[in-house]
Amino acid sequence: MIILNNPNRQYLNNTQAITVHTMAQSITVKRVRSPAPGNLNNDIDFICKSFGYFSLRDKQETAGRIFRLLVNECCSDSEGLSSDDIAETLNISRGSVVHHLNSFITSGLVIKEHNKYRLRSTSLQKSIDEIMLDINRIFNQMNAIATEIDKKLGNYYR
Repeated sequence: MIILNNPNRQYLNNTQAITVHTMAQSITVKRVRSPAPGNLNNDIDFICKSFGYFSLRDKQETAGRIFRLLVNECCSDSEGLSSDDIAETLNISRGSVVHHLNSFITSGLVIKEHNKYRLRSTSLQKSIDEIMLDINRIFNQMNAIATEIDKKLGNYYR
């Protein structure tokens, strides 16, 4: 599990855990069992679960339903969906839709442009690649600062 924007905490829950602090994003990554091949919805749900978006409280799997819709939408030439479009398509409240969309935005998976929501890139794979680059930039910056601290304290990594 990787959690950004949650200082001074490390979570261990039958998964490996890393805690990192940034100012802009909060990303949770969980190790979950891979689905059996051949079912597109199960594959999309796997990605959603890996980002921590299925919970016991979400009885109707609202986050998963919204995420599936956004992933399917990224394959079209659409500029995204409004929260009203999503709520109407999935027959759920707009408030619930906005709640989950804000979580997706915070994690960097989804962006909002002109009151429309879409994946941050033209494909799910590219969106995940961009998130990985974000995380690597953060760790590279942390590593550079840690190296400077170690030099000032006379600690050297062997």
